Amino acid sequence: MSDLQKLEQEESALRWGGMAGILAFIVWIVEMPLYGFVDPFIPEGLMRFSDVRAALGMSTILMMTIAFLSVALVLALYRALRGTNLAFALFGSVLGVTGYIVTALGDASTFFAFAPISDLNQAPVAAPETQATVALLWQATQGITNTFFFVGSLFMVVCFIVLGIAMLRAPAFGRRFGGVSIVLGVIGVVGVVASLFVTGEIGIQVMGIAVFANIIFLPLFGWKVYRLSRSSVKS
Repeated sequence: MSDLQKLEQEESALRWGGMAGILAFIVWIVEMPLYGFVDPFIPEGLMRFSDVRAALGMSTILMMTIAFLSVALVLALYRALRGTNLAFALFGSVLGVTGYIVTALGDASTFFAFAPISDLNQAPVAAPETQATVALLWQATQGITNTFFFVGSLFMVVCFIVLGIAMLRAPAFGRRFGGVSIVLGVIGVVGVVASLFVTGEIGIQVMGIAVFANIIFLPLFGWKVYRLSRSSVKS
């Protein structure tokens, strides 16, 4: 493979990875009001599920799309950072890919795990005892789904820290971008760990700090990686 072909592949990987990060942010902006409307984790989620089932299905598709687009950005960052700090770039990218995939599984389980429980609750022949049991199943399923989000979010924000360390030694990123990535990761870790000590809906909201960190990370570093691809073309 010639040097020109390698350069073209490098430019293509950075360009598409950067665009994926920016697109993930756009999809997230579209999805956020929708998820707030169909959130199954609120106390009345079991009773509302059948009414918002279609909307939750769409929300699940969008959230999984965000996760897969985010994976593309992480892989592009690995491509950009491997030349200056291979160990941290590789470790950070593995954490990021794992975190986003686990988060995608959590998004999928939100719909596919709750749907049959809602069907049992809405069945015409469901006795009060059955509905009480279904309510307990709903709460137990929330715990399992929250585990996916906790593990995925923790891996994701630790990825920000590790990639940030790799950026410190990369001339294309430097201390400014590396510092921002580390700060976002630390903020996210604090939110995820704090959620362990808060129960109920408040705990989920505290874990949302990691989501906030990711919302900033995606467009910022997506745009940075995309600009790197343009710079490589000019050079």
